[in-house]
Amino acid sequence: MSESDKAKAQLVIVTGLVVLFFVFKSQYFLIAAAVVGVLSIAIPAAGDLIVKGWYKIAEILGAINGRILLSIVFFVVLFPVAIIAKLGKKNPLALKREAKDSVFVERNHKYAAKDLEQVW
Repeated sequence: MSESDKAKAQLVIVTGLVVLFFVFKSQYFLIAAAVVGVLSIAIPAAGDLIVKGWYKIAEILGAINGRILLSIVFFVVLFPVAIIAKLGKKNPLALKREAKDSVFVERNHKYAAKDLEQVW
């Protein structure tokens, strides 16, 4: 990671803490912003550790949020659609065996040139 990228990440952290100060009116966010800013400027190694910690937190939150969002999409969209499809059709994929010995469906179809025009 270049020095420019580290400086940008440090600036984003400080700016985020200042915004949190204005939103929640808590002096602790302003103090944290000042501490992060001064440490990043005064001790570059400490600034690097802050950036590494920031990226690790972002990685963890990304993994958690991805699972939460995918779970919400599954249970809000896909699960109800699957239940409705299951209630609506008896055996849409012909996966359940019926009284026959085989699930093979015989299809008497004579292929023509038109069948091969748009195969996908």
